[in-house]
Amino acid sequence: MAVSLTNFDERNPQVVINSPRSLQACKLEGVLPHDLVFKPIDAFQEKNLSPRLVKLRFDFFEAKRKDLLAASRRARDALVAEERRDKEVGNNQLELMCKESGLSKGAVMAITSDGLKLERQKLRKAQENERSWLRNALNNELRQLKLLEQGQQQLQQQANVDAKRMEDKAKAMKEINDKRAQDEERKAMEAEARQRLEKQLAKEEFHKQQLELKERAEREAEEQRRIYERQLKEMERKKLTEIEKAQKREALYREQESRKAEMRAQDLKRQDILEQKRQAFEVAMSGKKEQRDMRVYQSIQANMEMEQRRREEFEERQRQDHAREDRLMQVRAMEAEESAKKSFQNLMRRKVIQEEAARKEDERRFAILEQQEDTEMRLLEHEQKKERYLDFKRELDGLRGKNKDINVERQRRREEATREMVAEQVRKKDEKIDALNMERKKLHQIRRQAQSEAYRARELVKAEIMRQRVTSKYDSRLLESKLNSLMQHDMFTPKILQTSNSLPLLKSPPQESTASQVMSAGPL
Repeated sequence: MAVSLTNFDERNPQVVINSPRSLQACKLEGVLPHDLVFKPIDAFQEKNLSPRLVKLRFDFFEAKRKDLLAASRRARDALVAEERRDKEVGNNQLELMCKESGLSKGAVMAITSDGLKLERQKLRKAQENERSWLRNALNNELRQLKLLEQGQQQLQQQANVDAKRMEDKAKAMKEINDKRAQDEERKAMEAEARQRLEKQLAKEEFHKQQLELKERAEREAEEQRRIYERQLKEMERKKLTEIEKAQKREALYREQESRKAEMRAQDLKRQDILEQKRQAFEVAMSGKKEQRDMRVYQSIQANMEMEQRRREEFEERQRQDHAREDRLMQVRAMEAEESAKKSFQNLMRRKVIQEEAARKEDERRFAILEQQEDTEMRLLEHEQKKERYLDFKRELDGLRGKNKDINVERQRRREEATREMVAEQVRKKDEKIDALNMERKKLHQIRRQAQSEAYRARELVKAEIMRQRVTSKYDSRLLESKLNSLMQHDMFTPKILQTSNSLPLLKSPPQESTASQVMSAGPL
């Protein structure tokens, strides 16, 4: 029994879907049939996997299975609706026609198409046109044959008249040609004399140009000589100018040398004056130095005296300080005795305070240890929760990746199924187009054969007329009988259409109308 998407047991893990329509729906949706079979929760059990994650996996794959099952059922319903629609528009009759004719659906639909009907109508119209054209052409040929004899005598008379006229024209043409030859000979002699005159004039013009060129060369040579003399004068003038410039530079150099000598004399005088000033300055500085040394010696003596007075005052203050120190030592001894008593009292007080502080420190340490243990317990619980959350998150991310991979693979299978369906449609359309082109080719070939047969018939009639003209024996009855036999050829009658492949289908109008309805209603 075939198991389809509508009647299989969703809770049976061993079920196998094998219905052709269901498999086609799964292929169109990119779903594998075994992905629609129920998997129990035990199939997701793994080592070291918590029940929570097992339940998560089971829920995910079960929800995915239900979604794929719903999509596949929708695709199957669409296929069923399409098949029902094909039955309504008469697809069964089309298949019956295909079986009877031995042709494919595309060929049957192509042969019964409106395009081929138009082609056949065009062929019939072309046959009628060819017949009418051939009949008119052959009748014209027959009329011309009848007129040939009548026109032969007229042509003979006209030929005699034309021959006499041509002879007169030839004589007149000869006279005209003789006169034209004399005129051309006279024109040639005049042209020869004109050429000789032109050569003489050209020779004289050439001698004249040679003389002008010679005179021009002499004038240019004279001009070059004058230019050369001017250049020599200009060079002499430049040399004199250079000499004057050299003399001026020499005078300037001598003037600069004299000015430098004066400046050196002034420098020597200035150096003598500076040396005198320096000596006077040194004398003045030596006097000032002696005075400064004296002042320094006096200040040293005063400082020594002042230092002696300070030392005596310092020794006096030292004696007073020693006396004061002795008094202070006595006071300090009394104060030390009192401070020792106070320090003992403070020591006893500090010991009590230290004991109290140690007790409080122990209490605080015990509290801190308890708080640390509590914190460690909370941290441990937090780490366990974190591990569980990370495991859950990793599992969820893995399921998302798995869902993405499933969707990508499903999309790939759907695209592959779509490509196959499109390829099948293209194949059917190509089959229909090939059949249509073949039928059109046959109709066009019939049309070309009819044209060639009409041309051959016309040529035969022309040959017969030519034969009668050659023998000068005209027989219109024989030509008319030959015309009638040629017009009865199969190429000029609808009988030639009986050789087409579309004949068995064209004999049944209901089937033809049904096929045209199928072709207009449904795609290939």
